[in-house]
Amino acid sequence: MKTSSISKFVARVESCRRRQAITVLFAFATIAMASSAYAQYTYTSIDYPGAVSTTIRGINNQGDMVGGYSVPGQPRHALLIQRGKFIPLGPATVLATNYSEAFKSNDRGDSVGRYIGDDGVVHGFLLSKKGKLTTLDFPSASETYANGIDESGTVVGWWDILDVDGNPLAIHGFRWEKGNFSEVNFPGSAKTSVWANNARGNLVGSWGTELSLPDHGFVTSKDQFISFDVPFPGGSFTVAGGINASAEIVGQYNDADGFPHGFLAMGATFTPLDYPGALITTAWGINSAGLIVGNWYDSNFAVHGFLAQPHKNCK
Repeated sequence: MKTSSISKFVARVESCRRRQAITVLFAFATIAMASSAYAQYTYTSIDYPGAVSTTIRGINNQGDMVGGYSVPGQPRHALLIQRGKFIPLGPATVLATNYSEAFKSNDRGDSVGRYIGDDGVVHGFLLSKKGKLTTLDFPSASETYANGIDESGTVVGWWDILDVDGNPLAIHGFRWEKGNFSEVNFPGSAKTSVWANNARGNLVGSWGTELSLPDHGFVTSKDQFISFDVPFPGGSFTVAGGINASAEIVGQYNDADGFPHGFLAMGATFTPLDYPGALITTAWGINSAGLIVGNWYDSNFAVHGFLAQPHKNCK
């Protein structure tokens, strides 16, 4: 995607902010086999210049997008797209020298994600707008994945414990607030992964009764966990990857053949999201204007980022 094209999309964000905020969390308690098209979308592919792969994981209310890119001969690098410009994150930090990827950013310009240290371990990170890098490691964890951040600076994600062969023995969600970790677990689950949070304190992610079984999506409302699965025929393995202040949720699910597709959930109304002609589509972020970001895979399984603009909400 050309930087001028990104700028045009980002410029429309301000007009979209006039949308009336609505609360839809209550509808998750009565989810049925209901799905209908909420809006049609204009999709635009995003590729870092010269990269062999580009991923987009989050978009904030300023229209800034974060993710990662890979160019030949260099480790994967965390990425910010701001005002149409591609900006490698933390160029003077370990994010530049080691594998790294950003997953979300807040409106203050703080970003979170993960990197692989010189020790070969996956660490979470918080990169402030001013460039200060903080490593996030849940106590006693084998790996820590930082996936979401809200306007107050609260970070969410998940951590695991691995055996000597690298197989997961336990997966738990976490919340990091004012320098302190707390564990987040879906009640009765064997695994919980938190993927995003919003300004209202809602969390979204996935959970499962056993490590080897498919996941279900979840959203929290006032610390109550609400489980949901996509209502599409043959759909399974639901993962909620992003939530905005109006509690609109995006994520992905597997079809009957095991191929992932994106979805948008507004209460009990689910809309499938598929980049035109893509083999695989995954949705990871949504902002208050309804702009959605994620990734799509072509027939050669090369991954590209995308930005989806809703016709109905952004004119």
